[in-house]
Amino acid sequence: MNLKLSTTMLMVSSVLLAGCMSTYEPIKVMPSNGQRGVPADYAKFDSILSASKLQISTPNAKEGSKNEVASDSNFTGVMDENFYVDKGSEALVFKMQGYKLRNELRILENFKTDNPDKIYKLSADLMLIDPMNAIKNSDPERDEMTFLQVHNKGTHDDGKHGAGYIPHPLVRIVWEGERRGINNHYWAIVKNNAVNCSKEFGNREKQICKKAYTRYDLGEHDPLNPVHFDIAVGDQRLIIDFNGDNVVDHKLDYWTHMRSYFKAGVYNQFENGQSEAHFYNLKYSVEETKF
Repeated sequence: MNLKLSTTMLMVSSVLLAGCMSTYEPIKVMPSNGQRGVPADYAKFDSILSASKLQISTPNAKEGSKNEVASDSNFTGVMDENFYVDKGSEALVFKMQGYKLRNELRILENFKTDNPDKIYKLSADLMLIDPMNAIKNSDPERDEMTFLQVHNKGTHDDGKHGAGYIPHPLVRIVWEGERRGINNHYWAIVKNNAVNCSKEFGNREKQICKKAYTRYDLGEHDPLNPVHFDIAVGDQRLIIDFNGDNVVDHKLDYWTHMRSYFKAGVYNQFENGQSEAHFYNLKYSVEETKF
């Protein structure tokens, strides 16, 4: 597989503030032209590519399968029809076809969420491309796509999942076709405990697993304008800003034993369609500071 980006036409200023992580300025989006560029050729994506590997499925392959690309964070020449920069808009494009398949940058660093002197931060300006059309042929119960995550590596790294790993991200930023009568919205889904709620573990029917998630409605998908996210973790706190407004300030005292990491891209939780996300800005940083 041949999977690498340039400077952008957008202006976003992100400053860590007490109580609100960012000052937000809407970005100027240039038209897409469909011509593919190599992501590593675009300096604005250096912070994320230099810290990540690519986990990318073969489209329409067996659900859950994936390939590892640029495990050493060397994205030189890395590009294909599902992972590239659109030369017109200078957006990093992620596409994928198939249920439970992915095209995601996995940041290599595993961090503790209780570090009092460091803030781990992922910032993104992104637009989903026609998500309602992507899910139109899917089972109505499967109408979701995930594009930003804080996942877990367990309590320590054993070279596999990590001892103590649970198959539930701490945070998923998702789009859903419908939830409780609300259509075409973005959501932040936060795991509010560290209990393994997988069917195999035997806790699924317990009350603690039936109420294991806190969901935040972030608003309707805008087909014309990108949305901006800042996700920051540190000192037992999770902070999420959406379009410059603080939408989540969540205590993480139950997650302190876990090692966590960020992911960005697309993960399909729908059938018979293709996800497509354009990231006009995607930055990873570790800040030696406090909230």
